[in-house]
Amino acid sequence: MSVSINSPEHTADGAMIELAEKRSATLRDRRNFLSTIGVAGAAVSLGAMNGCSDDGPIALPATAPSVVDVLNFALNLEYLEASFYLFVATGSGLPAADMGGSPGQVSGGAKVTFVNPVVASVAAQLATDEREHVEFLRSTISSIGGVPVDMPALNLAAGGTVNSDATFLAAARQLEAVGISAYIGGAQFLTSSAAALTYAAQILDTEAQHEGFLRELCIVLGVASPAVDSQDMPPTAVKVFNTSPSTGLNPVRTTSQVLQIVYNTPGTLGSTKGGFFPNGLNGPITIS
Repeated sequence: MSVSINSPEHTADGAMIELAEKRSATLRDRRNFLSTIGVAGAAVSLGAMNGCSDDGPIALPATAPSVVDVLNFALNLEYLEASFYLFVATGSGLPAADMGGSPGQVSGGAKVTFVNPVVASVAAQLATDEREHVEFLRSTISSIGGVPVDMPALNLAAGGTVNSDATFLAAARQLEAVGISAYIGGAQFLTSSAAALTYAAQILDTEAQHEGFLRELCIVLGVASPAVDSQDMPPTAVKVFNTSPSTGLNPVRTTSQVLQIVYNTPGTLGSTKGGFFPNGLNGPITIS
């Protein structure tokens, strides 16, 4: 697979052509490094992960959510990510000890028979990291006097069928992008607890590492991972990073915007369930 930059602004400027050629050479080197992977040209459209959740500026609530509320919101999302990756990698979900006393049922999860070992290794490491994030958040919430919410009911098939290296990479990239923006959006409510803010920052950094490599794999292997909303920029050889062209910063999503994506209710305020969370999230932050 070759990479080319075809926009007029590049072809009109010799320096930009040279830069594009260097970028292509770099990507070719990476493809050689990942030569054991045989995914190419795949395009995936995951229903519950596509749409427009950009509902514009949202005023902060009169009463800000507590640190525990924000961490429990994050825990709901980590339950989703951990369950998704564990089923993909192993064919089963979280151990009972990680789900709480009255967890919801999980449907739609299935083990993927990966074609090549690098993608399989990525899936396995993501499953481990996200399971540990669940355990870490549950422990952190308890340590600051809160009660971690039980795992809600999950429909892992809400985003479409994940049954190959390509469909996995496309879906995983989307999940990580949403999770990162959610942690950024919640940071303002964690400032009263240095410990909680630090822990959230550590998880955010890990999730960013995840998405960065997933973006690279999508670019190198020609896997299309569609935008989840108007803030999301799918990875391409031209747009390597998911950063604003004017600020160089990553998108920030409010809880409403995150819920519109995971509930599959794009552009709709006031939704309480749907998509990956058929009965909604557990905890006080549940309405889009």
